[in-house]
Amino acid sequence: MWAAAGRAALTGTSGQGGAFVITRVDSAGAPVTSLKAGSYTVKVKDESAKHDFHLTGPGVDEKTGVPETTEATWTVKLSAGTYTFVCDPHAAKMAGSFTVT
Repeated sequence: MWAAAGRAALTGTSGQGGAFVITRVDSAGAPVTSLKAGSYTVKVKDESAKHDFHLTGPGVDEKTGVPETTEATWTVKLSAGTYTFVCDPHAAKMAGSFTVT
């Protein structure tokens, strides 16, 4: 879940059920392609020991680890630009991005 005052909650998930899937969705389950700049609390569910969830962009470099399963909470300040989320060991199959305005 990613949340900021007055903004929709978001969820980042990696390896749900061991699958080669990485997602970032809003509270209605819809993919998110852009956000407004600001501080966010990011909640990530890394559900497989063979995957991680790595978020990078201007001033942000946060990730969970392999070979663990975990739930992580990060506070990040998102500035204008492009951000990527990826499973590092499977970047060719498990990656996405969004823009911040």
